[in-house]
Amino acid sequence: MTPDEKKLYALMAVAEQQQNLVNQAVKELQITEERIQKVIAGQTHSTVSKSLNTGLQEGTAELIKTAKALGHLKNSIESTSDQFSWKIITIILGIFAILMLGIIWLFSVYIKPLENIPQIESLRQQGIQFDIGSCTVGEEYKPCVRVMKKQCGYGKNGDFCVIDPK
Repeated sequence: MTPDEKKLYALMAVAEQQQNLVNQAVKELQITEERIQKVIAGQTHSTVSKSLNTGLQEGTAELIKTAKALGHLKNSIESTSDQFSWKIITIILGIFAILMLGIIWLFSVYIKPLENIPQIESLRQQGIQFDIGSCTVGEEYKPCVRVMKKQCGYGKNGDFCVIDPK
């Protein structure tokens, strides 16, 4: 072999050795890159998990506060509703009582006394027609009948008048 061939073989051997070193370095870089990606992914996962846990805990705490506030609001609304219902019932019963008292007062003041109704009906069945009203005598209301003033003074004591027919 010639010295040039020896140099060429030596150069080829060095080139092959360098190629192997380069391939080995590339493999090591790829392994390092994979490790870096795994570390970054792990750190990212850890950071995101911590953030999510913190956020979930804070969110849960806020939801619990809101739920408690809504519970208090619900209780307040129910209490107010119950009070309002009782007030409405009381007002309605009060109005009903006032109306009933008013009707009773109207009957006692303006309607003919009930004890005179059988006597009046008896006269009407006999064919005697007359106007009956209510008269104020002093501070009392009494039943009255329309009579002819010019035809009074009859009876034993002169206290009867002729009824004015309808």
